[in-house]
Amino acid sequence: MIDAPVSPNAAAAAVTSPPAMYRSRPYVFRDARELHLRASRLPPRSALSLRSIGAALVLLGAGTGVAAATGRGDRVAVMSSARAIRMAHQVPSARQGKISSRHGAPGTTHNIPPVMQPSASAHLTLLKIGDSLAEELGFGLRDVLGSNHNVSIIQDAVGDTGLARPDFYNWPAHLAQELAADHPRGVIVMLGGDDGQGFSYRGQTVRFGSAMWHSIYAQRVGSMMSEATAAGAHVIWVGLPIMRSAFFSSEMAQMNAIFSAQAASHPGVTFVPTWNLFANAAGSYSAMLPGPTGRLELMRNPDGVHFSGAGDDRLATAVVHAMDIVWKVHL
Repeated sequence: MIDAPVSPNAAAAAVTSPPAMYRSRPYVFRDARELHLRASRLPPRSALSLRSIGAALVLLGAGTGVAAATGRGDRVAVMSSARAIRMAHQVPSARQGKISSRHGAPGTTHNIPPVMQPSASAHLTLLKIGDSLAEELGFGLRDVLGSNHNVSIIQDAVGDTGLARPDFYNWPAHLAQELAADHPRGVIVMLGGDDGQGFSYRGQTVRFGSAMWHSIYAQRVGSMMSEATAAGAHVIWVGLPIMRSAFFSSEMAQMNAIFSAQAASHPGVTFVPTWNLFANAAGSYSAMLPGPTGRLELMRNPDGVHFSGAGDDRLATAVVHAMDIVWKVHL
């Protein structure tokens, strides 16, 4: 059964808290490219960036207040409807689908054990994989969840990788190793930014965007989902954002359609769209978007593809919020 759709980002409440390193393993820059990527973030993170938050809103009815749980202990604030509406506009709901999760019927092979509320006696291990956009998501997750000592995040994204070229990097094989070694309860996937290309399949050249390409790529996506859920892990598949290039955006939209469709047919998998999260009120790409204080902040890097520090946190906040809702936990 598919859960009732919910908006991924009703609002966000900013709190100040210094980031901390992950407990499972320290974050290690894989190469000089990633080190430069991290060092060149624009603008520098501010005390008011989206840090250590997992905001969840419960609408209490027209004209009433809105309760926003920050996801950190007993820090709960009650805001006026007007302020909640302003914040909701700052973090728009996604155009390309809504958060949805499919669960298998009791007794089936897809009846994955639920994620328990993280605590000292029930530690939660998450595995995050993907490409360079996933690397940046990892920076945001460090900010958002860094102070939660009951959650460990294994950072295993690799830039310039995807599912189109397993001859270059074989994600299914690598995922199998990680699942066997770390036994994560949740797997966070964000990839596809490098997959807008053709590939060779059984000696045949497959053109990007063709019916054959869509069929093979969808099969690879579904295989990754099944691989993780068969190991007992819940999957959060993060959609690709709108890009500055209209052509590149059209490629990302094709990938998102596949991700969303496959997630809907795989129990234990949740698709989290991010398209409008990085679009302006008109639905167009914008590098500058309102931050948690309402002031415009730079969310994207000059290449029109990657995220700034504030963008990392914006993305991670949406992902954590989705986990809170779908897994019924409080991260």
